[in-house]
Amino acid sequence: MRLVANLFLSDHRRFMDKNYKQFLVVAELGNISLAAHHLGLSQPTLTNNMKKLEGNFGVPLFIRKSKGVELTEYGKLLQEQALELQRRHDSLLHKMADLKERRTEKIRMGTGDAWWEVFVKQALQQYSCEHPSISIQLEFGNHLKLMDMLVHGQIDLFVGHEIVGLSRRCNVSFIPLLQDKEAMFVHQSHPLLVNKRQDSDTELYPLLQVTPDSEAYQHLIENPQPKQLERERKKVSERIVYEINSLTASVDLLTSTTAVMPYPMSMADYFSKSDIVALPLDQAGQAGTVGIYHLNEVLAEHVLDIKQQLVLSGQIT
Repeated sequence: MRLVANLFLSDHRRFMDKNYKQFLVVAELGNISLAAHHLGLSQPTLTNNMKKLEGNFGVPLFIRKSKGVELTEYGKLLQEQALELQRRHDSLLHKMADLKERRTEKIRMGTGDAWWEVFVKQALQQYSCEHPSISIQLEFGNHLKLMDMLVHGQIDLFVGHEIVGLSRRCNVSFIPLLQDKEAMFVHQSHPLLVNKRQDSDTELYPLLQVTPDSEAYQHLIENPQPKQLERERKKVSERIVYEINSLTASVDLLTSTTAVMPYPMSMADYFSKSDIVALPLDQAGQAGTVGIYHLNEVLAEHVLDIKQQLVLSGQIT
């Protein structure tokens, strides 16, 4: 506790000054050279700043190795506490902004596009009818993007696929709601539906990825192997890939190209309105668990209410 007190309670330092922020980047990347490039600094400058930080504490924060650095037990403690206080600081700023605008109660949540259509829309409509005085902030995106927003206090919860290999430092809870399988969607005039084909033939066509994982959020993954195996299974590095961060734009592109789009089977009825159908593949698609993520902390009453509404809607689906 003395280490944390020296870091954050000293009156001659601002909260999360530049050296601590730089430390978090080095800790996440495990390489001072990469961290310096990310921060727009020279490597000698960043190295000197980290040595000063170690000097302030009087303990080693890093173990230097030929290919980078690893955190010592002191470094791990500093990283854990710095991330937690950074999240609380970000959350405080957002709450202050809400109070300035006289919005003392506000639902701040995120969802993937698929789950909005499957059940989140219904849940939020029901909730807003029962609580017309509460403001709503709704964020759409990939589950890693939403997780980053969650741990930084920008949203209170989100609905998405369970993140395999998630870092334990995120300190979140996951409430499973439903199971869903991945299907391969194409336009109904696609050659794969007309010609006799095998499952492997899908690899001959462009892969359309809706809201794919971004490198900016890879620090949230402790074990990258599952996602790497998924990329290899889809042969992402060996084929044409369309990466689209909009479901509407993805549907438009799918209707005008021979692309193949992996997406939750739950959306089959929604896509059928645009003449987009699932390929009748012999092999079953990847199964995943969909649920609600929130921080491991006491939730406000209005957040608990919307969480319960989401649980009920997800179970009915």
